[in-house]
Amino acid sequence: MSELDPSQLKRIAAQCPGLQARATARALTRFYSACFNPLGLTAEQFALLVGIGAADGASVVDLAASAGVDATTLSRSVQALEQRGLVQAVGGRGRAGKRLSLSASGQALMLEAVPVWRRARASLSRRLGQATVQATRQAMKDLADAVVDLDRAPS
Repeated sequence: MSELDPSQLKRIAAQCPGLQARATARALTRFYSACFNPLGLTAEQFALLVGIGAADGASVVDLAASAGVDATTLSRSVQALEQRGLVQAVGGRGRAGKRLSLSASGQALMLEAVPVWRRARASLSRRLGQATVQATRQAMKDLADAVVDLDRAPS
């Protein structure tokens, strides 16, 4: 068996879009969570509330598919928001049957959270420039789309 070459691992760390995406996601999550903290929200909860509000009546399975996450994990996050009275689940049974919507409290919280999100995004735009923020978002979307296509392609 040959020895592991640390310089090869350094090249991987410097070149791998997956490693960079994870580091970027963690940094953005910390940044937005700090911004939303005074409202008692995390970045993940804000994203989930945005998804529920944007797709009023979607199921957990629908939201998980659109976000590219596991439905079981998302279900636990939705339950936490339900317990706080921010989300309502009505209708059928299970993750695929219940239809989600923002409660009145959830809508009120989002009315407070959206301006916080706008200020946070404006801070990023001032730091990087609006064009860079938009191009970066598009590049991340293109990368995600490419990976989904590669995942679906026969081996």
